[in-house]
Amino acid sequence: MTSSRSLRAGGSLAFAALGVAMLAPLLASEAPLLARAGGSLCFPALRGYPGGAWAACSTQRPVDWRARPLPDRVSILLSAPVPFGPEATNLEAVLLAPGRTHYLGTDSLGRDVLSRVIHGFPVALLVGALATLISLMIGLLAGGVAGLARRWVDLQLTRLMDLVACFPTLILALALAAAATRPGLGSLVAAIGLTRWSGIARFFRSEVLRQKRLSYVDAARAAGAGRPRLIVRHLLPNSLAPILVTASFSVGHAILLESGMSFLGVGVPPGTASWGGILAEAQRQITPAWWLVLFPSLALFLTVLACNLLADGVRESTDPRLSRLG
Repeated sequence: MTSSRSLRAGGSLAFAALGVAMLAPLLASEAPLLARAGGSLCFPALRGYPGGAWAACSTQRPVDWRARPLPDRVSILLSAPVPFGPEATNLEAVLLAPGRTHYLGTDSLGRDVLSRVIHGFPVALLVGALATLISLMIGLLAGGVAGLARRWVDLQLTRLMDLVACFPTLILALALAAAATRPGLGSLVAAIGLTRWSGIARFFRSEVLRQKRLSYVDAARAAGAGRPRLIVRHLLPNSLAPILVTASFSVGHAILLESGMSFLGVGVPPGTASWGGILAEAQRQITPAWWLVLFPSLALFLTVLACNLLADGVRESTDPRLSRLG
């Protein structure tokens, strides 16, 4: 019963976070959802998606949707729920508290906090998922080889895992991100992914050492299965459930790490909405702006909570001992 509650709660939160991330260009955009230009309909907000240039209104010049009045023969038919882009500044609306126009207030440049929080979802989930994928690929490869290779290879790989684990994750990720020749989202993902693989490798190595004593591994070897086939066809599928648990926890940790790096100024590129960037903006203010702390922190908390609840639910539902306790 406990596992099903964790799965339902975590799944609901994760589904909501993923939905906000996928719909962010439609939920918060200064470009309208539907407009009319020269007698034809257009969908300007879809430009926020890759390959969405076709949705722009066909006019001689790009339309500035914040300008009033709008160009001739251009009219808005349906605005976005939050009609502000994440980087749209308004120096006449600086540090406004939550109100009717800006539901979650504005920052020191007059940018809408709700829009920036919404657009922080795709950044956080993308970085968390891709960094975890990199960690999984390296960790599963290193752990599988260490568990099946000869003793001296296992010893060297284990020492490498211990060496990576000795460094504080945040400091190592900051050093890797700062050393990148082309700072950007790709270097941030790589920095986080390259610092979190050792725990996954140690876990998979222990699983391989446990399972290679079982009879089905001896049967696969007798049938002529080599080490790559043994890992991919036998050991990895039988370790899938605990690996999913580890991956779910890792996504949450990667999201926290991305927010921490963005808070310190070595995260997402300037101009990209990030929860850590909003918190850093709040820290720089002389006058208290509680809304710059509360709302991005709440989004970060709920997203990481969703990952942890999913991991707990999967672990409890796949472990017979925990299922009996529940």
